[in-house]
Amino acid sequence: MGIERWFALDPWSSRAFWLELATVALKGATLIALFGVLPLVAVMLFRNHPLSVSETFLITLLYGAGWMVVGFAFLVAVALLFRSRPQLAVDTPRALLAISFVAAAALTFAIAVWWWRFDTAPSIAELAAGIALMALFFVVASIVVSAAMLSFSIYELHRVPAIHQKPRGVPMSIAAALLIALLFLPAWAAQERTHEAPVQVVTTPTTHRIALVAVDGLTYELLPTLQTKFATTAAVKPVIGESTAERWASLGTGVETRVHGVRAIEGIRMRGGQHVLQSLSRADVILRDVAPLVRLARREPLPPTVRKRDYIWELFAARGVPSAAVNWWTTEDTKRGALEEIGQASVFAAIRDTPESAALKVDASATKKLLAIVDRSHPGFATVYLPALDVILNRLTLDPSTQFTASARALDGVKKTIEELQARGYEVVLAGLPGDRQKGSAAIASTIAMQTPASAFDLAPTLCTALGFPASTEMPGTSRVKTEEPRIATYGNRVTATHTVKVDEEYYESLKSLGYIR
Repeated sequence: MGIERWFALDPWSSRAFWLELATVALKGATLIALFGVLPLVAVMLFRNHPLSVSETFLITLLYGAGWMVVGFAFLVAVALLFRSRPQLAVDTPRALLAISFVAAAALTFAIAVWWWRFDTAPSIAELAAGIALMALFFVVASIVVSAAMLSFSIYELHRVPAIHQKPRGVPMSIAAALLIALLFLPAWAAQERTHEAPVQVVTTPTTHRIALVAVDGLTYELLPTLQTKFATTAAVKPVIGESTAERWASLGTGVETRVHGVRAIEGIRMRGGQHVLQSLSRADVILRDVAPLVRLARREPLPPTVRKRDYIWELFAARGVPSAAVNWWTTEDTKRGALEEIGQASVFAAIRDTPESAALKVDASATKKLLAIVDRSHPGFATVYLPALDVILNRLTLDPSTQFTASARALDGVKKTIEELQARGYEVVLAGLPGDRQKGSAAIASTIAMQTPASAFDLAPTLCTALGFPASTEMPGTSRVKTEEPRIATYGNRVTATHTVKVDEEYYESLKSLGYIR
């Protein structure tokens, strides 16, 4: 073996010393990388399905490069330790096995920490696949480390134990390549499908004109400060979500996260990819930091195309009810058929001021845009999302006096929005969700008399029934306005553009200044 010559060389004056060391360490690091990417890529595919072949390849390449660096540095450190301490030569299989297990456990523990730092728990299938691939990695890492230690000790031992007398590098590499190839099967199977025409349903004619005012950061405990008369008020169970965008997508679509697909405010888009990776480990240095640095990915807020389900007003508009929506997460500026939408990018990006003033101006601008549409086209359903209260209470670091004054102004703005809509003949439904780490219950209030809601998920089927639409069985909530119509199975996937949407950089900077992105 060439490594025998390595121990006879002077490490500080011989190029051959470093060449031999690099060769052995590179071989071991390659095997560690080939098996190390398996659990990481598998978990990412479970959490961010679907991904294209090119996106899967880039993720595999980045994780593989990361493992190469880690494995190479680890094996070089082991080599130098044995070179400087020849008395550490491993002579017994028991000692070789023990040290190899400890080293492999340290590498496997790094994967466990990465996996644990995701915001949501894994599914059963993901858990089973991840544990199996981590166990395989542990076994392979043990073999690689023991082979490396043996190589670094062979000069002292003058013999090779039976366990390493047959080379295993080639068959292990072939096995790893086959397993990596299997990871690409979900990408080939999940080809983008052409969207079918909207599901047609039987509706009941209604004369209701309803406006939904969504206020982030508004809890039931703050509701009395609005000093507005409602026919129904209720403290309800909030929807669960790791981000503002996820929670409000759940409320606006009426379905759970696994159905609508919105998870984060910011994600990672691989170079040339059409999908945004929303589910990332907080310990993922490779995709969060290294990939954008080497221009193989970029960080961006969620584009409007990320949702898998329609908001309820999009369901209404696709079936003939004139509708208007302003400032909701993952919506874009569009006017098609009976729907007119103004997305967050055009509202947020246009505001330039101190953060607390900018938040208030976002609310004022969104309300102004909605009322302009209402005055022009008189839609049967109108909605606006007002984020200022959440920004002031939960996202900005303000002194108590400034926070109190700004939050009072935000609540005054909400009250004025409600009054303006009522003056135009609308029944108003108010929905409030607590912000990140904010105490209090979610709130639903309405000028329409209804049974007391129990959950924020009740809002979507209630609004569907009020406008003569059946709710879908995907909606976990219950209608609270009258006897519920028979439900349909699903309204299907939303119709989205196939091209990649580029998110405005001004919008991204606005989200950062308002505390949504750190």
